[in-house]
Amino acid sequence: EGSIPLYVLFLGFIITGAVFTQFLLPPSMLSTANNNEEQQDVELTSESTTLMAHDGAAAVKEEALSSDKTTPTEDLSHQSWLEEAQGSLSIFGTRKMAPLLLLFFYTGFNQPYQQASFGNRFFTKRSIGAELIIFHLWEIIAAIVCGRFLDKDKGRMAIASRRTRATACLGAFVIVNGLGNLLAWIQENSALQNGGEAMAHDISEFSVILPSLSFAAWGFADAQIQVYCYWIMGSLYQSGQEHSRAVGAYKCVQSAGTALGFYLIPPSRLSYMSQLACSSLVFVISSLLALVQLPP
Repeated sequence: EGSIPLYVLFLGFIITGAVFTQFLLPPSMLSTANNNEEQQDVELTSESTTLMAHDGAAAVKEEALSSDKTTPTEDLSHQSWLEEAQGSLSIFGTRKMAPLLLLFFYTGFNQPYQQASFGNRFFTKRSIGAELIIFHLWEIIAAIVCGRFLDKDKGRMAIASRRTRATACLGAFVIVNGLGNLLAWIQENSALQNGGEAMAHDISEFSVILPSLSFAAWGFADAQIQVYCYWIMGSLYQSGQEHSRAVGAYKCVQSAGTALGFYLIPPSRLSYMSQLACSSLVFVISSLLALVQLPP
């Protein structure tokens, strides 16, 4: 009872986020896409202009690649599945990938504690839906803000150096995520002093502010670091083949982190305070290692 309006509100935020993600696409890419469509139309309507259409498409493609050196180039593979598998596995031990693996792992390891162990204990049942809205709303905001910041190499207040942008993004991630963990530690410490019994806060109570701030900080930091992971892979791997392998490695390690995080949720395996401590330890070490592999 009363869950339908909350679900509709939550769905509204998801749809709104999907709409706003369209603003992440630069107008130059939209105009390029329109040019490509027009050239394809020319090719279909007249055989005599086929060569011109192809030349136009090639010119647009060459211009786009020259204006953005970080865009992975198309690189179709002609290797067998066994060679592809060996190449995909070998990327884990490369100098580029190794320092980032723990950060990739953390992007999956963090949420089981945050949303399950913490959220289900420190919020009432009717409040957890609203708190998830807060979490994912700040994810949307972080994706827009951090994505634009990392790609801001031109215009006013632009930061030309990708290394500077990467360092600033990682520094902000440490501050925001660290704040969320610190506020969570305050709640966990109060629960320990209360005999291990967590106090479930209701959305109508003033006491809900601190755990809600944890959710907001975690939501922002989660999207922020995932945006950074995709951005750093695009910066380090130029060819389509290498980039696809890097993304595959990222999703593989991230899934392993999620699986381990959910495995450790029962307090019979790891206490709640120990779960937070373990997550914080991985967070700190992975952030330091990420500073070793900055974009050129």
